[in-house]
Amino acid sequence: MRKRMGLLLMLGGVVLAVIAALTMMAVTGNARKAAAVVKQVEVVVARQDIPQGTAITSAMLESKAFPADFAPQKAVSTLKEADGRFAATHIVTGQIITQPVLSATKQSGNVSLSIPKGKRAFGLPKTDLLSANGAIQPEDRVDILVTFKLKIIGRGGGSQDEEAHTTQTALQNIEVLDVMGDGGSGASGGPAVVLLVDPDQALSLKLAKDSGAVIDLALRSADDDGKEVETDGATEDSEIVKWKFRKPQPIR
Repeated sequence: MRKRMGLLLMLGGVVLAVIAALTMMAVTGNARKAAAVVKQVEVVVARQDIPQGTAITSAMLESKAFPADFAPQKAVSTLKEADGRFAATHIVTGQIITQPVLSATKQSGNVSLSIPKGKRAFGLPKTDLLSANGAIQPEDRVDILVTFKLKIIGRGGGSQDEEAHTTQTALQNIEVLDVMGDGGSGASGGPAVVLLVDPDQALSLKLAKDSGAVIDLALRSADDDGKEVETDGATEDSEIVKWKFRKPQPIR
């Protein structure tokens, strides 16, 4: 009796094992059939946020398999198609790249829509080293340093007039709205940095620019707290004292 019971249990175990194996094979087969039915295509996806007007590189993108039935129309299928093009609109991380969001030329769009109420957009030529070399980008924060050339009236009349330079941090923590490359819409038709300023600040920059002052931008850290600091204006005499230079004396 015990032997018969043991044999039955063994047979039952074998049957259950066979059923489990057949079930697993069926599930695996169905999964393979389902995968074969869902056609996949390659699409290009943004690996990071790409602001409007940015020159796109392959490093900003990645290629992924995507169900063909759900792929957007005009989806870009290779990195080569997007490399070197410009973002015609703001592209977010994970977005599938399509032909309409790419442009052969940089498009700045309607700048006025990006200006906060009460602010003004003011363009400066990219004459300082940082902006001219692409170190300054939209949404950066900068300080504006202005150097004026002053005429010092001599005691003996106009023939003894001298020129001297004075520099001051004129504006601080100014946001960069846009950076226009060659062919930008600046007054001179050349590269320009567009700053967000108050109306009074725009007037000050206008006077400095038209007076022939030298204007440079000092880039702030991305982790900067945005606080303004008090700076003393610098002149040639003040720097000679600060750095302990010896001022040359006339030869007698």
